Amino acid sequence: MSTPSRIQHLADDLWQLSLSELRHFQGVIAKIVETKEEIAAVSENSAEERDREAAIVLKEIRDYLENDEVALSGPEAVVLASFCKHQEGTELLESKGLNIFLDSYGRKPANTTTVVDKLSKRRLVRIEDDGLNSHKKYQLTESGMDEAWDIVSRLRRGRGRPRLTAVG
Repeated sequence: MSTPSRIQHLADDLWQLSLSELRHFQGVIAKIVETKEEIAAVSENSAEERDREAAIVLKEIRDYLENDEVALSGPEAVVLASFCKHQEGTELLESKGLNIFLDSYGRKPANTTTVVDKLSKRRLVRIEDDGLNSHKKYQLTESGMDEAWDIVSRLRRGRGRPRLTAVG
């Protein structure tokens, strides 16, 4: 025999109520459904708003990467590019792919793998796997995400060069 579901238990309990109790309960159910629909709508709108905000920040970072007048060190470029990729939904990054991404903006550091190693020592990235040809698979840590936001904030304020210049 299968175990009765929650709905079956609820239906059995409801059957025990009088007609007037059921009518009152029907009003309660309508309010619960209305409230849950409102919560779902707010949650959906909130997720859409977060996506819009993320898109704005990604465009902003790409504009910084594209602008030759914005001075970024190799580590800063790697942190910002990693942040972009994470915001796009890439969980595990590869230094080879990041090389290509940064090179498309003319921002490829001399050796991304070495930069990732140094960022790992500063706990800004967590290396998950050493791939072929020394290309690392890694993720930004929470500290790395915070550092990316710090770089973006400094760039927004226009106070010269961001802070993450010397790594190692």
